[in-house]
Amino acid sequence: MIELFHFTAAGLSALMIFAFVSSITPGPNNLMLLYSGARFGFAHSLPHLLGVSLGFGLMLALCCLGVAGIFWKIPHAQDALKVAGCAYMLWLAYKLWKNGALPAGGDLPDANNKGAAKPMTFVQASLFQYVNPKAWVMGLTVPAAYLPNDGHLLINTLIATLVFTVINLFCCGTWVQGGALLQKLMHKPTLARIINATIVAMTVYCAAAVWL
Repeated sequence: MIELFHFTAAGLSALMIFAFVSSITPGPNNLMLLYSGARFGFAHSLPHLLGVSLGFGLMLALCCLGVAGIFWKIPHAQDALKVAGCAYMLWLAYKLWKNGALPAGGDLPDANNKGAAKPMTFVQASLFQYVNPKAWVMGLTVPAAYLPNDGHLLINTLIATLVFTVINLFCCGTWVQGGALLQKLMHKPTLARIINATIVAMTVYCAAAVWL
């Protein structure tokens, strides 16, 4: 049977499918990346994109090594995470609504304007993973369901993290690119408001879904 170190072909395929499905589906990260791509363009959103994928990759490695899993066993830790994640997403929805869509004409915001909205930084995007309930579910599912239990924890963690991070980067990048394509529609004020309101509504839904 074909193997990649300690992953069988079937096991690796299952991991890749899970990585793709969980990374491409809507969630807090993808909605924020969609908005960033629409508002700031793909190039200016790269630090945000890399922060999401590499930050999650680190979280995944910690989960596979059992470090992050300790947090999950602390009494009321899950409730605290839900409150923090929900509060952050509601605050984010408010900021997205307040900042509005792109100015008429689809011009990108002036990066030299200190008062203008700015894309999320690499560090901010990385730290956001730790208050993102979906990221925790993804990170803890991998060691529970897809990591070989054969005594080679470090190499298996490295392989799983690299595979997941690459797929996640590709999937999240499509959301940024999708947002960048929306810029062409933002020159129409009415359509821009509809797009902005839709993203805000989806962000609020993600906050509510934490409790479902």
